[in-house]
Amino acid sequence: MRASALWSLIHAERQRLHDQTQSLTAEQWRSPALVGSWTLEQTIAHLTAGAEQSIPAWLRSVFSARFDFELHKERGVVTRMGASPAETLARYERAIRNKRRAAGPLMAGLGEVLIHGEEIRRPVGIRDGVPVQTAAATLQWFARHDFTEYSRSRAQGLRLVANDAATEIGQGAEVRGRALSLLVALSGRPVIPGELHGPGAAVLIKRGGAEWKPQREPARRL
Repeated sequence: MRASALWSLIHAERQRLHDQTQSLTAEQWRSPALVGSWTLEQTIAHLTAGAEQSIPAWLRSVFSARFDFELHKERGVVTRMGASPAETLARYERAIRNKRRAAGPLMAGLGEVLIHGEEIRRPVGIRDGVPVQTAAATLQWFARHDFTEYSRSRAQGLRLVANDAATEIGQGAEVRGRALSLLVALSGRPVIPGELHGPGAAVLIKRGGAEWKPQREPARRL
């Protein structure tokens, strides 16, 4: 997919998330996100950081944090939090049309918006509304790459079937579900009970969570 087309999708999904969340109350914004210790407000501030940071700014932040990426992310969130959730969302809105990407492929950037978007939407019961083809294209990329997530490793030995997109990936025990649901699971986030089906569903769900890491074969001696 061309860069111009990917940027259009990124901008569309950033805008969709803004439109879906602008009616949330301050109490909702300060409630826990789907995973981790962040609130919904902190999660959208993290997306603002991703939309605002250039590569030089990202490198400066990483160096100043001594390559502690958790500290780097926390600092990015703190500096983009407003005095209220409304101010935080307003800053996010101003960054929606930015074409900045700190590091990595654009498809990973699209996945970041979709996955973090679900971390915000799911706890407050917002239906995703993400176009099926956007979710399916992102799923295919994440199933083939371990970039910021062990998504390719989680997909190994499984046949992913997106039953809303006529998309099938891999070989092995079958896991069926919506493309976005499969993407959420590949990223290590929890899914709703009954959201995934098939003999491989339990395997994929078990591979979720930030603590999961793939088993690596020991290096061969030459």
